[in-house]
Amino acid sequence: MSVNTLNLPEMRESDSWMGGTRHRFDFSGRQAWLVEPPEPAPGRPWFAVPEWPTAFPARNGVKALLSLGFYMVHLKLFGEYANPAAVERMHAFYLQLREWGFAEKGALIGMSLGGLYSFRFAQTHPECVSCIYADAPVCDLAFANPRAGRTETAAEIARAYGAETLEQLRNHPLSPVNAVSRIAEAGIPVLMLLGLDDIVVDHVTNGSLLAEHFTAAGGRITVTGRPYWGHHPHGLDDPAPIVRFILRNTIG
Repeated sequence: MSVNTLNLPEMRESDSWMGGTRHRFDFSGRQAWLVEPPEPAPGRPWFAVPEWPTAFPARNGVKALLSLGFYMVHLKLFGEYANPAAVERMHAFYLQLREWGFAEKGALIGMSLGGLYSFRFAQTHPECVSCIYADAPVCDLAFANPRAGRTETAAEIARAYGAETLEQLRNHPLSPVNAVSRIAEAGIPVLMLLGLDDIVVDHVTNGSLLAEHFTAAGGRITVTGRPYWGHHPHGLDDPAPIVRFILRNTIG
């Protein structure tokens, strides 16, 4: 099925990207992406990359999934930090995908702040999500790592959520580390890769803490630690385990 049958907005730009055709267009005032694979698979399976859509596509499974017939989608919500309004924009985009005949559930690839968007969307709309691959994810709204001196980002997140202090952010009921039960109860599996010496997103108070709470809630999660210094690179030298995880939990 060609993307031409989707009735995309006329005001769009198209180019070649990772072996597919990338269409960029306006969706409710935000830039949206839809990458059409060279040979779309039946049922229009899809995955979303909420943040950093161009980062590490050969390592995080994006390039491989496109070659297997998956569509890639992205809605640019940078700076909104997955607050309730941003999550509802994501859901509106999802409803548009459904109108276009895309699969009922899609995989989320959440790198860094993309992890925050992925978990927030899944906890609010678990019926839309087949699985989550989270890579060095932000899971605590007050995620600033003292070693990185990134307190300005926490201040921006506080404004996005109407909080006044880091303590309010840390205890916020919408912070993923405090709200994993709905994702676990929905049976959404999670694959998580963590940098064990990440100086931007501290895995102890983010990914590792979420994994602990997720397991306690009965969720299925696989966590792999990478002995890298720093926050990058995301993905794996051989992304086959990531691709297998997404295939297994989307098209079987």
